[in-house]
Amino acid sequence: MNRKQWVIILSVLAAAPVIAAPPAYRLRTQFTGSDKCLDIINDGKNNQLTMAKCGNFSGQVWIVEPTQTPGYSRLRTEFTGPGKCLDIVNDGKNDQLTMAPCGNFSGQHWTIEPSKSRAGHSRLRTEFTGSGKCLDIVNDGTNDQLTMAKCEDVSGQLWTLSAP
Repeated sequence: MNRKQWVIILSVLAAAPVIAAPPAYRLRTQFTGSDKCLDIINDGKNNQLTMAKCGNFSGQVWIVEPTQTPGYSRLRTEFTGPGKCLDIVNDGKNDQLTMAPCGNFSGQHWTIEPSKSRAGHSRLRTEFTGSGKCLDIVNDGTNDQLTMAKCEDVSGQLWTLSAP
């Protein structure tokens, strides 16, 4: 390749639009504190969630990407990649969470709403379960299970999103 061809290639690359990567976060709750992060259980299926000791794990790096529905985002991890998104199991109770193939599904449309009563915290809701259910931690002594529960002003529903 000659110099003129390189100049043309470089000028085309320089003019190409820069596509910013969606932001990535670690998710913690006020209830479980700064030592536990939302994570994926590495069991071969990689569809179960847990609150685990925070560390340098790709299952704890959550990508927040916009959906086609304004005001909503998809949540996925570096570990499960672009093919799996945080979803709600449609079983009538609609309180179980799973990592499922990504699609244009209301159970994968999450809103991250700043708390009106607790600065620096947010509530996570889905379009599917509506404004009445929030992502929460089961208070069972282990405090590592997640559920969709009636939205209340409780620490298990108060999430912080911080850089990984």
